[in-house]
Amino acid sequence: MATVGLKHRLAFEAGAVHDGPRRYLLMRPDVLMGTVQRLSPDARVEWLQAARDAACAQGMGSLQAYAQQVGGDAQALLQATAAAAADLGWGQWAFELEPGRLTLQVQSSPFAAGWLAVAEPVQWPVCAPVAGMLQAVASLVLGEGARVQEHACAAQGHVCCRLVAQYLP
Repeated sequence: MATVGLKHRLAFEAGAVHDGPRRYLLMRPDVLMGTVQRLSPDARVEWLQAARDAACAQGMGSLQAYAQQVGGDAQALLQATAAAAADLGWGQWAFELEPGRLTLQVQSSPFAAGWLAVAEPVQWPVCAPVAGMLQAVASLVLGEGARVQEHACAAQGHVCCRLVAQYLP
């Protein structure tokens, strides 16, 4: 079943950007991550966890819409998700699905690039919103109970970001 790409569905009207009922925001990543960088270390940890949780919760609506468009096919959902991520400027996403495991590799993450535009490389990953989206898509593809871990982040000096979701029954 062919779907229309997200960038072709986006409506720019009256100062707002919508995909159906879902509103989007265009924002420079250095502004967003510069805000995080200016927080205290403890507040950064809290912000990253909150961004992860919010991306998972609010992203689920988009993912459910994509899943409906592709008839619930897991591979098609992953393709639609990767295409939407690219359309929204969230980098180039490549999924690898194995039994009980979903790996996501992200080239050109805006969160890592935004961090590196305002600060030196860090020892922790900063792509929390990507982790939240992976959590949401993993719950649809692997089932509830999937857990996500960021293994590498370009903000740490890695070539790309690598996240893994594993189903833990």
